Amino acid sequence: MAAQIKIELDSYSKVFHLKIGFLFIFTILIPKINPPTNYFKATFNYAEGIEIGSDIKLAGIAIGKVTNFEINNDLVEVLGFINQDIDIPKDSTASIRSDGLFGKKSILINPGFDTPFDSSDNNINFIETADSYSIDMFLRYLTNLNE
Repeated sequence: MAAQIKIELDSYSKVFHLKIGFLFIFTILIPKINPPTNYFKATFNYAEGIEIGSDIKLAGIAIGKVTNFEINNDLVEVLGFINQDIDIPKDSTASIRSDGLFGKKSILINPGFDTPFDSSDNNINFIETADSYSIDMFLRYLTNLNE
């Protein structure tokens, strides 16, 4: 079988092999076409487990990524982008959730019932947020109760 494949590959010209090689490299190096995005900001008191590159999910489906953090007045501002094709109501809340007990954390958007954010502005600022709570935080709380 391998001998037949080698014979068949040798039947093509070197120019054909060169064209296939360039086509392969071209498809690998082409940047992925990204959909238009809206930038978002959500402010949390405690954002343990969220990292740059963490998913932003709506109904369990990833619709964006976290790109940066800023600390402002002892609060953590999480910045990122969301696919512009997704209509998110203005009264939606952003919360930090994990996949299971010790799973990877992501930002979950709980949609509200208001009109969607204006997509021409390209900025979504979540007013209502819910902080992340972890097992470590709970154990520290219990330890402080015993002291």
